Amino acid sequence: MTRLVLIGALFAAAGGCGEPDDRPRTLAYITDTILAPTCASAQCHSAFKRQVGDQFDTADAARQSIVVNALVDTSDPPSSILYESITVGSTSVLDPRSGTKVRMPYDAPMPDADVALILHWIEDGAEGAQCLANDQGRGCTVTRDGATTMYQVVDCMNGNATSVVTVCAPNQVCSLITGNGQCVTL
Repeated sequence: MTRLVLIGALFAAAGGCGEPDDRPRTLAYITDTILAPTCASAQCHSAFKRQVGDQFDTADAARQSIVVNALVDTSDPPSSILYESITVGSTSVLDPRSGTKVRMPYDAPMPDADVALILHWIEDGAEGAQCLANDQGRGCTVTRDGATTMYQVVDCMNGNATSVVTVCAPNQVCSLITGNGQCVTL
């Protein structure tokens, strides 16, 4: 009987027998339940260390890291740096010439159910981590269609692009670093 209870508990913890994952696909939930406990240790992506510029101990810090460092690509979710980092590894930011791929977290892989939830969140548009608002409530989004990159000025509320204000001309960009909330000529 004890074995059956233990086996049942293991299946429940692993997401069951193919049961759908009904956890929220939001930045707040993913940060609080996955990123903060597994990535934001004192020596890694905490406010204290901010390894490679990323911080995942709060939703606001995670949003900032994801947007500023372009960790999520909703046009090609499996190629997102965040997703690659927790699955196959991504090229080391600290030693890019080495060609070494680094998989996170260092100490142990994330549970498959958590990895799948992050992928589905990115596929659904990365709610809460689409943009960072400037003082006027505007931000930038970037979309890619093959070799074409399109920059847009968007209304940005709680990290979400709510509507497109302007599509930048082909010779213009809009990014957090260059003209957040406005199209800037290259």
